[in-house]
Amino acid sequence: MDEKLQYLLDRLAIQDVVNRYARGLDRHDDDVLRSVFHEDAVDNHGPWVGGREAFVAWANGPCHGHTNAHLHQITTHNCEIDGDVAHTESYCQWVHRLKDEETVTVGGGRYVDRLEKRDGEWRIVVRRLVLDFFYETKGTVFGTPAQLEYVKGTWDRSDISYERPLQMPADVMAKSVG
Repeated sequence: MDEKLQYLLDRLAIQDVVNRYARGLDRHDDDVLRSVFHEDAVDNHGPWVGGREAFVAWANGPCHGHTNAHLHQITTHNCEIDGDVAHTESYCQWVHRLKDEETVTVGGGRYVDRLEKRDGEWRIVVRRLVLDFFYETKGTVFGTPAQLEYVKGTWDRSDISYERPLQMPADVMAKSVG
């Protein structure tokens, strides 16, 4: 039973690492993004290849600097654990709304990772992005969050997802229909 429990704990910790990556990107939270990778990790995003610190600077800088909004999703997650080494394949999709407020790029693929458990903590050591599809379209038909009366996400800790405890503001409650 101890082996099964350890497997489940490791599996959940690995999935938390993979999911935390998307949060670090979409909130432009360098500390969260950095926490996904061991210090000596290498990331390969197409023509871009580099270490952890360079990746954090690139991902939350030039990579997304041409966007006004973006969203990264992790979906199907496969994982093989062998002791303190794990190999994963995580399906991903991303949407970027460019600064022209018209163009939207959409991509999808897989993060193929090798993770290692060091000092009791799982982190990525090698990440390779496999691109399975990519397209560009006009996104003006959807409108903007302000036009649609939704809360707009931010690229910092002022984002609503950091609010503790999460509360419903009085002006929002005044709109309540039920």
